[in-house]
Amino acid sequence: MNETRFLKLTDYDNRGTVIKQEGRQFFGYEQGAWVRRGLSLGYFYPDAPEFDCYEVITEKEAKKLLNAE
Repeated sequence: MNETRFLKLTDYDNRGTVIKQEGRQFFGYEQGAWVRRGLSLGYFYPDAPEFDCYEVITEKEAKKLLNAE
């Protein structure tokens, strides 16, 4: 069973973007639906400039941020 988690990106170019992660798949919220998208592995690779530039947030926080857009 894949765990679902929500991430809020914090790097300069993507600040505030909400991403849903299910296992190894990532989804962005576009026009009212979750759409599969690629996400730079740099967020998880220690030598990359965007490493660790995200916050894990709750589904409730994600929905609140997405409704504010």
